[in-house]
Amino acid sequence: MKRSSLNNLRDVLALFVRRRSWILVPFITLSLAIALLTYLLPKVYVSESLILIQPRGVPEEFVKDLIGGSTEQRLSSIEKTVLSRTNLILILDQFEQHLPEVRGLNVDQKVLKLRGQIAVAFEAEHRMGVPLPLTYFRISYQNQNPGLAQQIAGKLTSLFIEQDTKFRGDRGKESTDFLSSELEKVAEQLKQSETKLAELKRQHIHELPAQLETNLRTLDRLNLQKQANAEALDRSATLRLNLEKLIADTPALIAKETQASKGTPPASVLVETYRKRETEYHQLLGKYTSSHPDVLRAKAELERLKKEIPPEDLVQPQRAPGEPSPPPVMVPNAAYQNLTAQLRELATEFEIREREKKWIESEIAKYSDRVQNAPAREQDMAAVLRANTELTKQYQDLKDKLSQAKLSQSLDSGSRGSQFLVVDPANYPLLPSKPNKLAVVLAGMGMSLGVGIGLATAADLLNQKIWTQTEIEHNFDVPVLAEIPEIVTDADLSLARKKRLAYAALSVVFGTAYLGVLYFIYLKQMRVLTLLDPIIQKMIYTS
Repeated sequence: MKRSSLNNLRDVLALFVRRRSWILVPFITLSLAIALLTYLLPKVYVSESLILIQPRGVPEEFVKDLIGGSTEQRLSSIEKTVLSRTNLILILDQFEQHLPEVRGLNVDQKVLKLRGQIAVAFEAEHRMGVPLPLTYFRISYQNQNPGLAQQIAGKLTSLFIEQDTKFRGDRGKESTDFLSSELEKVAEQLKQSETKLAELKRQHIHELPAQLETNLRTLDRLNLQKQANAEALDRSATLRLNLEKLIADTPALIAKETQASKGTPPASVLVETYRKRETEYHQLLGKYTSSHPDVLRAKAELERLKKEIPPEDLVQPQRAPGEPSPPPVMVPNAAYQNLTAQLRELATEFEIREREKKWIESEIAKYSDRVQNAPAREQDMAAVLRANTELTKQYQDLKDKLSQAKLSQSLDSGSRGSQFLVVDPANYPLLPSKPNKLAVVLAGMGMSLGVGIGLATAADLLNQKIWTQTEIEHNFDVPVLAEIPEIVTDADLSLARKKRLAYAALSVVFGTAYLGVLYFIYLKQMRVLTLLDPIIQKMIYTS
């Protein structure tokens, strides 16, 4: 097969002249069909509302916002909620009778079609190439009915505002409820911790770290008392041994002085004094030992008086010869009785000292245990105090957060928080936004012309003839010297005339049939539009 040679404008024009029917017929027929379909395309009206994101009336430095994340994130969350299947089904239930394009579709298809007709545009301003915080956004809805487009756009706008209000209210209530619940839990834990601390102090009041110094001083004092008690016991034991020895050396009974010896008058005052001191000396000697200071002092006094009295004055009157000596009268020895009384007193004192020793030892053991348990009690106290301090800090932190949450909730409920303000409510569109029928017709005509040129080129390739001088030079590699025009005979003219008549008749028949088809399509436009609805939707709602 030879290739078509269209090397210059002359060759192209020759092709147009030679294959004009192949170009004009597809161009005219397709253009008419596209023009009719474009005429039948439904008009789409777009209703749009502009919503301003009004900032909070109180700076965040004073009252913290409970809504976490950026404005874009919050709007994205609200958009997903508004365009959720549940909300769209509610809108369909309200407006489905005015939406013929969703008739005959299942629920999922209806939701997808309605969602495809909704557009939410978040537009952020830029200053010197830096994006500024989002301050406004647009909500639009497109439909063939301008009034319905306005109603659904208004419904979507109100849903956005309601969802934002509900979102902020729910978030504030959830935050305050959560913080209140946690605050009650921490308060209960803090109360239990304080009760545990008080119980620990009550049970181990003498083992607390604050009592360690007092316990150590008391322990030192008890050790001194123990030492003094031991010394007192040693002294008591020594005195008891001495008293027992004295009691063993002292007679329990002594002879009583006779009346005769008592009745002998003294020779003088010194003798009388001497006799008295001598009697006292013997009495002391009966009570104490010879080494006792009182005995020694009385003995020294007797010797002094004896030196002052003449010896003859000290001689006792002689008893008559043969006169029997009166028997001695035995009486209890006062010295013995005194010694036994002292021994009993010493035994009582020794018993008291023993009891005191046991008490001191028990007190020392008690205070030693307190001192030894002080580190363990200190650790227990430190653990409880640490937990108590942490709970107190957590309680105060939750209390502050709850106060901030209540302030923020009050701010939002008082219409001073961040909120949506409808600047431009959903408008009633007077002119359709889609489709641009002139552009569609022009594009269809261009496509039809392209189809015609393509068919003409294909027909030229299938017809194996040489039509241009360039093809001769290219195929045979020889120059063309001259062109001889076609010699037409009468028979050729007659044949050409018959062909033109047949072609005209076929054109009339074909044109009439084609126009009839177009008219039929026009009459059945609703059915045709239903069949072509997927293509139309892509052409209109995605443009």
